[in-house]
Amino acid sequence: MSLFSFLNPAKDFTREVAAKLYFNHNYQRYGQMTNIQIDSTAKTLHVELELKGEPAPLKIDVASYQLSTESGETFIELGEIKTSREWINLLISDFLPHGKKRFKVPGAVKAVL
Repeated sequence: MSLFSFLNPAKDFTREVAAKLYFNHNYQRYGQMTNIQIDSTAKTLHVELELKGEPAPLKIDVASYQLSTESGETFIELGEIKTSREWINLLISDFLPHGKKRFKVPGAVKAVL
């Protein structure tokens, strides 16, 4: 445990607010993010989305994540992803096989990482 690990909850809260604002601004056409929980110590994520046309919120759990920087770009690599929709879990399994869940982090989000 680092000397400043007591700051992690505050940093996580700042990241949660930024991620929620980013999603709700850029993807409002699809619905809204109603909840996000980031645990930077355990490297886990929990997200809830209220999507248009869906009768219940979509819940997404990411068992692990890792941030990296290459050539000035920031990337997030996601570990196991589980959702509250079986069909989405099957799509993830088919189209995002192990090692392929790596995404570029937008500049606006990178600023709070």
